[in-house]
Amino acid sequence: MTEAELRTLIRDLAHTLGWEVFALPANRTVRPVKDAVGYPDLTLARHHSVLFMELKTDAGKVSDDQWRWGIALPEWYVIRPADWNSGRVAGLLA
Repeated sequence: MTEAELRTLIRDLAHTLGWEVFALPANRTVRPVKDAVGYPDLTLARHHSVLFMELKTDAGKVSDDQWRWGIALPEWYVIRPADWNSGRVAGLLA
């Protein structure tokens, strides 16, 4: 499963379950501001809860910039296709 396919599955489920979803452009060369480098792929909010998800393929590696954001944010998760297949994502969004 590609990162784009994973993103679509998560966004669709999140919308179905009432989450607001913010996603940066998938293209690495297009970032709205310099400080967005490394920011998680998805920010999801519902009922005063916020989740931050960095999406990766099975072989994808988290960059240093992504780790810096991740350790600074509450409820930050690295999500891979196995997390979708195992039901972990559904559990986080329940």
